[in-house]
Amino acid sequence: MDHFILMSSVRTIGTQNLNKNKEDLQKVLAIINKMHKHRFITNLDMVMQNEFQGITNNLQGSLEIIFDIEECIIENDLDFKLKHVLYHDTIESLQSKHNAYERLGFGLINARERLDLIKKTDCRFLIATNDEKVSLNLNNLLLIYEDYLDSWRKNDFPYVKAFLNNLNYKDIAYLFNINISSGWRREKSLKMKQYFTVKEMILSTVDNDIQ
Repeated sequence: MDHFILMSSVRTIGTQNLNKNKEDLQKVLAIINKMHKHRFITNLDMVMQNEFQGITNNLQGSLEIIFDIEECIIENDLDFKLKHVLYHDTIESLQSKHNAYERLGFGLINARERLDLIKKTDCRFLIATNDEKVSLNLNNLLLIYEDYLDSWRKNDFPYVKAFLNNLNYKDIAYLFNINISSGWRREKSLKMKQYFTVKEMILSTVDNDIQ
């Protein structure tokens, strides 16, 4: 039985308010658990003050969950960033529940080791599937995704939120009471088309064999 362990942690910077982050993170998890309830084997749940994990049933859905978590942070104007590990694990035999839970425990340990690894780097995403080529392609594309995502400053969030809700630059101009050319420039400077494109490329990389 294939499953995917998503393990994530708040990237701590300076004197962040960890208690506030925890409260905000719990709100995000409640939204995502409701949005993607059909994709979870176990819901996203806090396991430490600023870390959470969950188990999903396919790779594409897991990537969409990661995207929605990141966009939920923007849409709610929250002031923290996350590091994510998505680890593909397989339970070869389900002869007993005990064996399944024991095997799952090893998967959680492996995912934790990878999360500890990326905490020591600037990277925010790490995907580990049983297909090395797919993993490499996904991690390379997520570097580009991360670059667009982290280029947005907090005062960009209202505009990004509007674009994420499928408004075009003319709608943006009307919504924010700016002229149309300013709306167009805002879309260009935020690189929204490139952002949507790299998301599509990431999802198209997924091999049907590891769904």
